[in-house]
Amino acid sequence: MDGSHFEKRYPVVLRFEGLSAENLVGYEMHRKRKGGDLNCVDPGRSHLNRRLIGGEDWARQTLDEIASIKASNFADELEALEKRKRKKDLKRRMAEGPHDPWRPSRHGPLREVILTANKEWFEADPAAVFDEGESENQRIQDFQRLAVEWLRKEFGDDVIHARADLDEEAYHIHAVIMPRVRVEMTRTDKKTGEKRIIATRLMLQPSKFEIIADYEKAQDSVGDWFSSIGLVRGERRKQAFRDAVAKGEAPPPKRLHTPPRIWRMKKARELESRERQLEAREEAIGEREDEAEAIIAVAEAVGEGVLDPLAPDGEALVAKEDPAESDALAKVRERAARSPSGTQRVLAAFQNGWRRVVHRARREAFTEVRNEFARAADDLQAAKD
Repeated sequence: MDGSHFEKRYPVVLRFEGLSAENLVGYEMHRKRKGGDLNCVDPGRSHLNRRLIGGEDWARQTLDEIASIKASNFADELEALEKRKRKKDLKRRMAEGPHDPWRPSRHGPLREVILTANKEWFEADPAAVFDEGESENQRIQDFQRLAVEWLRKEFGDDVIHARADLDEEAYHIHAVIMPRVRVEMTRTDKKTGEKRIIATRLMLQPSKFEIIADYEKAQDSVGDWFSSIGLVRGERRKQAFRDAVAKGEAPPPKRLHTPPRIWRMKKARELESRERQLEAREEAIGEREDEAEAIIAVAEAVGEGVLDPLAPDGEALVAKEDPAESDALAKVRERAARSPSGTQRVLAAFQNGWRRVVHRARREAFTEVRNEFARAADDLQAAKD
């Protein structure tokens, strides 16, 4: 199933990570789901994970082989110094002991390979759509077959381990590369200028593989290899960078890979922040609902004559001995108690309105009485005349 009938074309994802020999113990603990970052792991699916290359004890065998290489190189070096009668150098090297068979670097002598694709691509297989299980998912089977073939083609016997993980968000394959290389040590004859081999050492040197040394070539390789199942090469970011520089334009920002653990920590912080904002928003909405309920209760009570907004503290006008009216007042107070501030605000609004109405009514009444009095005085004076 090549997926060519789908409009969206998903890229095959390839990533290399540096790996040191001392990290293998932790790597194995995580592989067996006994340690490391397990936040993204579904324990109920871990039994589906499977080894594809290498035995169950591959890590121990790898450490044993590295120890054997160190010992062999050390013995050869001591033998060469003894033959050349370099006694001081021989004593110094014996005191130093065996050296690691690789050049120190921040990446380490081994490489971890991660191969995967977008989870939507795997989930578009009919077996996944109808929940028939991973064993029936043709895309998983095709991806796994091509991945193992590609690893063996590119790294040969130097791929010492590979496994498929199905208990995380997307199906993916991990592999470990142990890049063995025999390095020839030469000496140049000062008189003749001739170079001759004086010793050979077995070393671990990732740069022996061109696709490790050149990221673009690695992407080309997997892009071509997985094209038969509908996957495509990843974005040519380095070429876009070079083209922009050649044109004198601002290059696109460098895309840095974020380790899953760091990504999950960032997402957890974002989720926590959103939850706090949501809680604050829900609390504010609840306060507004309580306030609205209190305002409605007071307005209805004033409209029904249960409360007098001009009386102190909104005392009831109803007779307290009337049980029905007292019960109505109790319900109003219960609703108003949900938001004392809302109650006070609406009562203040009613009081201000009522005072203005009363003041206007009194003023109009006084004006009318004064006018009536003036008319009566006029009438009286006329009668006297």
